[in-house]
This record gives sequence, structure tokens and C-alpha cells, in this order.
Amino acid sequence: MTVTTTTRSERLADLVGLTDLMPLSETTSASDPAKVYERLRARWGNVAPVLLEPGVPAWLVLGHRELATVLRNEGLFSRDASNWGLFADGTVRPDSGVGGVLAPRDGIYYVDGPRHRHLRRLVDDAFESVDEHRLATTVEYWCGLALDRVLAKGEADLVSDYARAVPLLVMSTMFGLDPEQARAMLGHSRRVFQARGAAGAEALNAQRALISDLIADRRAAPADDLTSAILRHPSAPTDLDAQSAVSATLILGSEFEVGWITQALRMRLTDPRFDGRSGGRPSASDTLEAVLGSTPPAPNAAPRFALADTTLGDRQIAAGDAVVPGILGASAESRGNGDDIWLESGNLSYLTWGAGPHACPARRPATVIAQITVAAALRRLGGVTLTVPADAVRSAGTLWSSVPRELPVRFEVPQQTRPVTPQGQTARPVTPQR
Repeated sequence: MTVTTTTRSERLADLVGLTDLMPLSETTSASDPAKVYERLRARWGNVAPVLLEPGVPAWLVLGHRELATVLRNEGLFSRDASNWGLFADGTVRPDSGVGGVLAPRDGIYYVDGPRHRHLRRLVDDAFESVDEHRLATTVEYWCGLALDRVLAKGEADLVSDYARAVPLLVMSTMFGLDPEQARAMLGHSRRVFQARGAAGAEALNAQRALISDLIADRRAAPADDLTSAILRHPSAPTDLDAQSAVSATLILGSEFEVGWITQALRMRLTDPRFDGRSGGRPSASDTLEAVLGSTPPAPNAAPRFALADTTLGDRQIAAGDAVVPGILGASAESRGNGDDIWLESGNLSYLTWGAGPHACPARRPATVIAQITVAAALRRLGGVTLTVPADAVRSAGTLWSSVPRELPVRFEVPQQTRPVTPQGQTARPVTPQR
């Protein structure tokens, strides 16, 4: 179903001049994103008009009830951008900033209906068979290598030197890349993150080529990894099916992990409630749960597009309008007003994982990876302190994600050392249970 309309931006703009609408980027770049959502809710209610980029308005959903409706009702709110009025009428071009990210494509995050259910079954069944003990061993291996390098210097940027490296290395191993290939995937990912224009596109193409080669290799010689599990699926997936399932889960999934781990480390370094000197230090698991409620790695989810005129909250949504699920905004509805970190974590942060057909397929493995990665850093980096004031830590990310730009630290090198992996031995891939 494709919606065409020529009045989309005008209908949103009728509420207030376009220059007066808040850019959605302010919700992910602000030092206190929750306050930005509260200002929007105070002015507009639970569904607020915002700008995805200049001249491109959308609705931001800030209420829990409205958010659950959008996430769970794919019959009314589609993930397929071919239903976006501003894309159909040429206002948003596929080569523009937001257009390049949201343009229609064949992928598990970009389609609905039977195609999505087919791709989702491939991923769900593969993750269902993950051996969590072997996953934990793989995470510990890559954490150990990264922390060995960090400890040798006595100082580090925990974003680039640790949190951005470990999740992609772990997930690359899960999908069957060997250590050299996993490091190549990490290098491509860093260039995608750092580069713009042609350089970023070239790095993204290199990632896709690596995945394509992996799928060809596993077609010829199956192994005990997630790529082979996907290719063995009884639905007989094509190479295109497998590429879609692997690339979306590996690349986008690792970015969620980077944000979650980094925000947890930031919280431990900057929030006085986590100061270990006061006793009763919360665990890595507690910290990660608190992050989901206060500074989640994905404050906003990717837009849905209305398939028909409807009412959401107190707003009239037109067919073809973009509707952005404001995960943190909806979660903040139930946040306590006090300074109790445990009250803050008792909120609606479960929505960070999504709901409905596009809910995260890897919640349990993602939690294992994050818990071990954060715990390893806290355990081995004794006396770690930021080298900049806490209020100098700034966020970088997209309209949907929020990650500290850097976490520069110095630390005491602990006397104890971790068990050393025997020379020449590599991490065993995480394998599905047969």
C-alpha cells in the first residue's frame, strides 16, 4: 500500500510555523533528554509535532498508551516508508539525510506483513538456540583482549577503546566471522560511524560485502554459528533473506549494545548515586536497568507511517504521516520525582525493547553481552575516574540513538590479572544448540 499526498507538511505546519517546531535531534543530544520530552508534553500533550530535519515534520509520541498503540498495530502504523506521504510526494528524497536512513528497502526492520514475519522467524529461531554459556565465554574473551590494551596505557576513552569495540566483535563471532574478519567488521563500523558521504557509504558497502562472503562460505560449508542456523532454517531462506537477517541484526543490534553499555559506564562515572565510596554499590545489572529508564540507548524508535486517517491521543493523524515512538518520553510518564534510582528503574523502560511485531528479537543475548561487558570494566579498571567534568560529557548519535561522544578516563592498574587465554587460541564461536 502506497500513500500519496501533497498536503502533509502543511497539515503539521498548521499547528505552528515550521521554524517554531523543535528538531527531534534535541531529544537525543540534550544533557537531560527527559526534560526535553517533558517540555514537549507540557506544550503539546502526549503527541507532539517535531522536525526530523528542516521542512520535514513528524509526530512524536510521548504517552505510554499511545506508544503501545503505535508499536503493536502494524495494520494502522506501518514500518514501510513507501507509505510515508513526504517520501511519496518527493519532499523527502532518498539521497537526503533522513531519506537515506528511512528509504524503503528489503530488511527485517523495514518491512511488515508476511515478508517481515518470514525474516523474523529466521532470526527468532536462530537466537532461540544460542548457548548462553558459550556466549558468555566469547564476551569475556573479547572484553579481556580490549581491557588488556586499555590497562597497558593507564588511560582510555571507554567509548572508542572499549564499548564501541566489544559488542560488534562478540556479535561478529556469534554469526561466524573469525577473529580477523571480526576486527575487519569493527574497522568498517568505525568508518561508518566517523565518515560522511562517500567514505561512509564505502565502509557500509564493505560491511555488506563481508556479510555476503560469509553467507556464501556457510552455504558451501555450514558451521555451528548463527549464520549457518539461519541458512538451515526449514523455510529454505534465499541468500537475500539471509543477508537481510544477518546484516540488520549484526549491524543495528551491535549499535544498540554500544549505546546501552556506554550509557551504563557513563552513569557509573558521573552519577553520585553510583559512587562506590558510599557503600552498597549497585551491580552492573542494576546499572543497565536504570539506564533503560533514564538514558536509554534508543530514546526514539524508528518511525511508523499511518496507513489511514486516525486519532492518536488528542491529535488527528493523517494517512501518510510519520509517527515517531518516543520511548524515553513514554517511559518518563511513570518516573518518580525523587532521587531514588530504584524508583526510576521501576518505570515503563521495558518499551526500550519495543512491542508488537518489531520488538527486539535478541533481548536475552543482548542482556548477557551488556552485563558481562560492563561488569568486566568495573572489575578490572580499579579507581577509574573521568578526566573531564561530568557536565562536559556530551552525547552523539542520531535521531533515534544517544551515545556519549567520549568517556576519557584514567585508572589504577589492578594487581590481579585475569586468566590468560593460551597463546594461539582464539575464542570459540557461539553456536546454536542442535
